[in-house]
Amino acid sequence: MSRFDALIVDIQNLAQPICDEIGVEVVQVNVNPHNETVHIQVFADKPEGGIGMEACAELNRRLAAQLDNDTSLADNYTLEVSSPGLDRALVGYRDLRRVLGREVQVFFKQRVNGKCELSGFLQAVRETDIILETRKSGETIILMDNIEKAKQIIN
Repeated sequence: MSRFDALIVDIQNLAQPICDEIGVEVVQVNVNPHNETVHIQVFADKPEGGIGMEACAELNRRLAAQLDNDTSLADNYTLEVSSPGLDRALVGYRDLRRVLGREVQVFFKQRVNGKCELSGFLQAVRETDIILETRKSGETIILMDNIEKAKQIIN
């Protein structure tokens, strides 16, 4: 595990209790070195989607205080907390749950019914699979392990 991988885990652990209190989830943490400074990006969202600026600012303020107290970064970092955005890739169970009932495009690791990808309405998200309702073929069950990536379709 690299120094930055360990820092990502530390940031996620510091952010978790704060997120629990304000009702948001960390979707992704990026750590990028820049000269003497480490740039930290935290993407957060509400479980049902749609985080606001107030929640981002609250998480930013409280997480910065935790980073100052509990890490060796001192003043050698910048912190950015924001929404992951509507057009981002959906990663895993939690992200897919956020877009339940919405139209998504799913790309497969291995073909499903001869196709590399399918678009449709996300009907169910379970631990091991999802159910996608397509216009042409109806309901299709897709194993989580076979999802290469997924995106919400924004019209």
